[in-house]
Amino acid sequence: MLARRYARRGALVALVARRSEELAITAENIAEEGGDASIHVADIREEDSCRGLVADIIARWGRLDVLINNAATPGTDEAVHEASIANWNDVLATNLVAPMVLSREALNQAMLPAGRGNIQFMSSAASRNVQPNKAHYAAAKLGLSALSQTMALELGSNGIRVNCLIIGSVAGQLFDAYVGRRAAAEGVDPSVVRKRLAEMNKLNRLVQPDEVAEVSMWLASDAASAITGQDINVTGG
Repeated sequence: MLARRYARRGALVALVARRSEELAITAENIAEEGGDASIHVADIREEDSCRGLVADIIARWGRLDVLINNAATPGTDEAVHEASIANWNDVLATNLVAPMVLSREALNQAMLPAGRGNIQFMSSAASRNVQPNKAHYAAAKLGLSALSQTMALELGSNGIRVNCLIIGSVAGQLFDAYVGRRAAAEGVDPSVVRKRLAEMNKLNRLVQPDEVAEVSMWLASDAASAITGQDINVTGG
């Protein structure tokens, strides 16, 4: 939804993931709606892959104005006293280190030379409203706020804005999978967990993907030209 919304507003979109099948579907949807998107298969946990990815995007489009760090993995649910280093390293590598490396490459290859740019990190309300067995995920997502604020301080004089979106429970496959795991662990029907999570915010409902996309596009626009170094809550309150 995020990529499609940007494309509808006229953005030239670079789609990135490890699986080409999902990218192809999104690119086809964008094309059907009159937009244009390029497909880039990459493992952003690898430093060389990030460097080559940004170079490929610039070669394809000639510029890179907005970077949205949206990749994430939930890891395996486990209590801290049972935690494995492999699980923590995997979650930190995908959710925190990879966004830093991608941002570094976007800055050095495109944004700093151009004297402009917009970087966004997609964090999670789960980094504040912590849940049992999710310390690895919460720690990684909370780290994005500090990364965002530090980069905003470093880059403000270069015409580059950096912000962090704190996303609440969003309707979709990732939320459904989490609900399924929680329901199985608690021995209850998934509808019970879904209702409880949906009612945790002031709107008493899930956040919709298009609502996240609208906030992201606003942050990337000139309408938010004075907004940087902020945690923007898209949580339903």
